[in-house]
Amino acid sequence: MVMEARKQVLISALKDPDPTVKHAAAEALEKLELRTKFPALERLIGSGEKIEKLRAIYALAGMRGPSVSTLLARALKDDIEDVRAAAVRTLADLSDRAVLPQLVEALKDPSVIVEREVIDALMRFTEPQLVGPYIHMLKSKDTGVIERAIDALAVYGDKKAEEAMVFYATKGTVSMKCKAIRALGMMEP
Repeated sequence: MVMEARKQVLISALKDPDPTVKHAAAEALEKLELRTKFPALERLIGSGEKIEKLRAIYALAGMRGPSVSTLLARALKDDIEDVRAAAVRTLADLSDRAVLPQLVEALKDPSVIVEREVIDALMRFTEPQLVGPYIHMLKSKDTGVIERAIDALAVYGDKKAEEAMVFYATKGTVSMKCKAIRALGMMEP
């Protein structure tokens, strides 16, 4: 009943003389319609082919709520690397602190592509508890992961990262050195 009432309000808004209101109503109706297809999206993410899973994950991008977060968190365990990476990107767009534990856990993903996506996603949050996982990511064999972790740590200026920043400022690649030097300049005394 609640969904039907929402739908009627949105349909009425389509008749508004202001084109901005009409456009907003059309977008909202599209999302509301998508919400009715949630069970089908859930099935596709659970057992569809790669392209179906990706389409379903990206279809969830404009949706909010615990059921969406939970479904995307489940997709972080998919066998397909691209599906896991897409789930990370979509979860990041939700900006939901409730998914932080799942994203931190995804830092252990065997794929460096997924690890990079997770660090990029976590950088949207400024949570002090992320300093430890970022420091751990500095041990990665992938330079892209290390560079992203250095960038993330620079935001915090946390002294716990000082030893690692000194190491990368002296022994890292040129890019790592520059990033670590900038991080040292931002670090608390």
